[in-house]
Amino acid sequence: MKKKLLFLCLSIALFSYANAQPNRGCGTMQHLEELKAQDVGLEQRMALIESHTQSIVSNEDVARAPGVLYTIPVVVHVLYNNATQNISDAQILSQITILNNDFRKLNADASLVPAAFSGITADVQIEFCLAQRTPAGLSTNGIVRKSTTVTSFSSNDNVKRTANGGDDAWDATKYLNLWVCNLGGGLLGYAQFPGGAASTDGVVVNHTAFGNTGTATAPYGLGRTTTHEVGHWLNLRHIWGDASCGSDLVSDTPTQQTSNYGCPTYPRVTCSNGPAGDMFMNYMDYTNDACMYAFTNGQKSRMMALFSTGGSRVGLTTSLGCQPPSAVSCGTPTTQSASAITSTQATLNWASVTGANSYSVNYKASSSSTWISTTSTSTSLVLSSLSAATSYDFRVAAVCSGITGAFTSASSFTTAGGSTSTSNTVTLGTGTSTTGTAPYGTYFMDHRVQYIITAAELASAGYTSANSFIKSLAFNVATASGQIMNSMSIKIGYTTLTSFASTGSFVSPTNSQTVFSGNYTAVVGLNTHTFTNRFNYNGTSNLLIDICWNNSTFTTDNMVYSNTTSTYRTLYKRQDNASGNICATATGTRSYSRANMQLVFTNTSTGRLMEDEQSLTINESPSFELYPNPTSSQINLNYAVSNDNSPVKIEIFNMYGKLIGSYNQGILNAGTYLFSADMKETARFESLSNGIYICNLNIDGALISKKFILNR
Repeated sequence: MKKKLLFLCLSIALFSYANAQPNRGCGTMQHLEELKAQDVGLEQRMALIESHTQSIVSNEDVARAPGVLYTIPVVVHVLYNNATQNISDAQILSQITILNNDFRKLNADASLVPAAFSGITADVQIEFCLAQRTPAGLSTNGIVRKSTTVTSFSSNDNVKRTANGGDDAWDATKYLNLWVCNLGGGLLGYAQFPGGAASTDGVVVNHTAFGNTGTATAPYGLGRTTTHEVGHWLNLRHIWGDASCGSDLVSDTPTQQTSNYGCPTYPRVTCSNGPAGDMFMNYMDYTNDACMYAFTNGQKSRMMALFSTGGSRVGLTTSLGCQPPSAVSCGTPTTQSASAITSTQATLNWASVTGANSYSVNYKASSSSTWISTTSTSTSLVLSSLSAATSYDFRVAAVCSGITGAFTSASSFTTAGGSTSTSNTVTLGTGTSTTGTAPYGTYFMDHRVQYIITAAELASAGYTSANSFIKSLAFNVATASGQIMNSMSIKIGYTTLTSFASTGSFVSPTNSQTVFSGNYTAVVGLNTHTFTNRFNYNGTSNLLIDICWNNSTFTTDNMVYSNTTSTYRTLYKRQDNASGNICATATGTRSYSRANMQLVFTNTSTGRLMEDEQSLTINESPSFELYPNPTSSQINLNYAVSNDNSPVKIEIFNMYGKLIGSYNQGILNAGTYLFSADMKETARFESLSNGIYICNLNIDGALISKKFILNR
């Protein structure tokens, strides 16, 4: 029953039925193209997963993993707009039972498999449990319930985002996320194949197709929609290969012409697959719930490959999600203090906690929003490579048997000495609401936005005339779509206006200057655009910021933190067609909602310290020391910042290009710094397999990378 290899369907599987005809259907390939446009690395990552899968499948002893049982922790996110959609615990438990029966071949209808196929049906050796502990180590029943104003969700993944009325995923390396909601457009559910973004990893199911009680409705009321979608989540393709007589990349499933619906009569012969014909009772076909009841040994091998060494879901094998938290809680340290403070060092101290094996320590410059994490096995820690005359915050939490307790309230200290800063960071707006409209509104293809910033606002926010050059502009992103914004340009000029006219006309600034141009992809956190040419601000005029870009595709919006202004100070234009030249558009829509902005002013056109002008070069390549290498737990970076007011970001990737950790260090002055990352940190690194990883250091737009080896 070998099949020709079909082009891999590397996508999120979409499982639906039409309102007029209650048949299951799939929009996989169309959605694949959308995903490719959003994530240029997706196809390559999934090809690597497939290569690994084939290497494991070729070794049957490894693939079948005799005697091995994997238990996957499950968190069920229930999003409800009314009481009916807020399904009961009993309905949720019924679905967990169905998953366990189906994947362990304990389902009563397994006996209905025809004799021709009975020898290849499989106990997949995978079980599921409702999580008993959260990613933070707290007790849970594995069910998250949230009321939402969204009347129905679609396959755009909004159900997986708190900002869009859904609920954010738990750590996808430790849990299977199941979202249950009201899906519109006749959707039964959809799943994400291995290799997609962690923030959207999991399965979505309509509440009417979840479990076998409560709101579950025939002919999809026996919980097999979830079984089918979890099959996709575990790297199974549709049994007909999404093509006429196609391949599902499994050797023991018969080639069949297309999907089957309802409850066909056995045998159903297609593609010369007689006498047994189609295996339409396979969970990966489209038959009714009552007529699908088997996985095969070949499908089992594909699923088990994910949990082998190097497999993309191997982290689930070490998850503690199915285990309740320790009965002994970890106390909170007391009497913390800082001593031996110099211009570059300080010693942090705190009282011991009974039962603590170690302590997690967070510290940051008081002006930064990002904590730097490190650990200590004693009740003190020496911080080095600190900046002079700088205020720092720190907090401490005890770690007992691998569970991190509550952090202390933050304490502060200030390092000694140092020269007066020759720059100032001006923050405009501290609102906590979010908008996807501007400046990164990727829900539309083409985009233009203008902001008016008055001189009075700048002065109120701390601008001083000693610093007349604008070095960078930053926006704080709450959620990022991953969409590239092509040919982005940022221009700054002057205007006499304090708000936009009622006609919605874009403004032609005076003394306009292009300060940034190029493709850009927003990331969660502070997104800093460092200018190629500093803008020389006259200190008295109102500023006009003009941003535009042109795309040929669209996706969900990036969500940017914003505030409401008292007058119209935001004007934007978005077009849902690839028209090009959006910067030339004349009118837009006024808005009171303006993204929070951060501008960095310096006293010279290069942004460097005046006294060091002769010895420094602009954007000189950064360098850093990374140790220990190889490492079994923690990596440390010693790095130097040459120029004042330099944005610094540290990122860690695996060899497939997947982002493992991102640390925005903020805007730093010249000096030396120490950064540490705990490779045993539960939320990020606990599941990482041994191997080679890449650490990127980006200082003021200059990038250097170093490889390191993780060997536990």
